[in-house]
Amino acid sequence: MTNNKITRFQPSPKATVCHKNNCFTVYGQAAELIQAIAIATTLVIAVSLVVKTLK
Repeated sequence: MTNNKITRFQPSPKATVCHKNNCFTVYGQAAELIQAIAIATTLVIAVSLVVKTLK
């Protein structure tokens, strides 16, 4: 009997933040936080544009 195991590589979250010519990459929980902030900011902008359009 052969024991076939499938190993899956789970990459850690990664986010790159840039301002002008300065960029840095963060990993792990800091990257998750930055991604959450980016998503929340995008949602706020989208909602405000919809509200502005409806006025």
